[in-house]
Amino acid sequence: MVLSTFHNNWFKDNPNYSNIGLLNPGSVTDCHALYRVGWFMSEEGKWNKLDSYPNYIQSLPLQQTATDILGLKYREMNYSLNFTPKARPIKKKYVVFGPQSTAGCKEWVFENWVTLSKMLKELGYEVVILSLKKYNIDGVIHNHTKDWSEVMNILFHADFFVGLSSGLSWMNWALGKKTVMIAGFSENNHEFSYNMTRVSNNLCIKCWNDPVLVFDAGDWDWCPVYKGTELQHICQKSITP
Repeated sequence: MVLSTFHNNWFKDNPNYSNIGLLNPGSVTDCHALYRVGWFMSEEGKWNKLDSYPNYIQSLPLQQTATDILGLKYREMNYSLNFTPKARPIKKKYVVFGPQSTAGCKEWVFENWVTLSKMLKELGYEVVILSLKKYNIDGVIHNHTKDWSEVMNILFHADFFVGLSSGLSWMNWALGKKTVMIAGFSENNHEFSYNMTRVSNNLCIKCWNDPVLVFDAGDWDWCPVYKGTELQHICQKSITP
């Protein structure tokens, strides 16, 4: 069995993957079968390319995308990453925030991050923001690194991570760390569930998982129910610190 990813080093030398060879993207190998794991759109621009996977992927846990394509029984699994912790970056106990979003429907209100940072600092925590974007929040530590090993080390030594339905949350989960996820736009089982506290509500339709609606990545204001009104993105805006 051979696996090709854009981050082979995350799995290399991990004993849980010792029976899987790693191939760099673009390389060639002889094989009896080839499976491409991902989300694939139909010609109509919908996530219903059912010749690539047997079910409508919006309505499934994200990990089930892989098991559906591979023809395996689904269960949530985490075999960790190839990561060796380095020195603790901050002496005091601290919490990491991941506030940067790739879509407006995932974003949490900026003022809520400010309020939450004050609440945590009053409890004796330092607050670290991991983001390429600058957030003007007083008294927090900003880190804009693009080095994944540094990102992993910061997450590993934190007491917990507060983020969105994003890659940083998945990275934190993969490291076996506690995640607090602010996610009102997707169903409770869409992301991972182990070692995670999900902060959500049922004020809207969970548009991300609707089998008919198609997310428009080019529209930051995408909100199929309330776009252009005061209730736009209410699923996220209504969640309080």
